[in-house]
Amino acid sequence: MGPRPKGHSRKWIHLSIRSNTKNYICSKRLKVHETIIKVRFNELDSYGHVNHSNYLHYFEEARISAMDEAGKSIDQLLNEGFLLVVAQIETRFLAPAYLSDSLLIESGITQIRKASAQWFQRITKGKTVIAIQNTRVGCTTSQGKPSKFPNELKQAIKELLVTEQK
Repeated sequence: MGPRPKGHSRKWIHLSIRSNTKNYICSKRLKVHETIIKVRFNELDSYGHVNHSNYLHYFEEARISAMDEAGKSIDQLLNEGFLLVVAQIETRFLAPAYLSDSLLIESGITQIRKASAQWFQRITKGKTVIAIQNTRVGCTTSQGKPSKFPNELKQAIKELLVTEQK
């Protein structure tokens, strides 16, 4: 395998991702996506660490990257007349990140319903967990009306499904 593209690992990996309360693990067929982001100067606050609002951008960038890898880009969805909109976000900030830190974002879907999906994501720096996030996204038409996932989209997001480890 050649060098990783700058900014994203673009690599599927088999691993477990852990929050403080739940463990999610991939089966042999299921995959968690990883994205690598390097902290930039403009993302710092006056305390010298990453401002909390930037983590939402990091998590969003990782979800978009995961969707691209699963075969459904945001551009494709728009052209097909569908949107994935954030309905709910819960984020826990556990440790700071600083300028030039290389952050690994692990992303997976923990639940798929007819018109929504639940994402679990974790940002780490080495062995330190920086932040975790649960995000519920809903499917709508381009006019904003709730919609079931089209079959192709549902198949793509199933590629990102992870299961809870008991």
